[in-house]
Amino acid sequence: MFLAGLVFGAGLPILYAVAVRLVSGIATETADGTVKVEVHPLARVAAYAIFVLLALAILTGILWVAKDFLYAYTGFNLFGVAD
Repeated sequence: MFLAGLVFGAGLPILYAVAVRLVSGIATETADGTVKVEVHPLARVAAYAIFVLLALAILTGILWVAKDFLYAYTGFNLFGVAD
């Protein structure tokens, strides 16, 4: 239980921070004083993949909490553990 708390308690925010950092790119100042931000295509793909993973984890958590409600009102046993 401790490991799950550590992973979901600290792991998901860390993944979010990594994804935001990946998608932010590298800022460089040009000769005329303007700032140009370049994001590597693989970094963008990795960031979006992490965002999708985080969205799925959040959705799974919400559905896990609501599994008994869904079973009671719809009869749909989502994870196979509703009583």
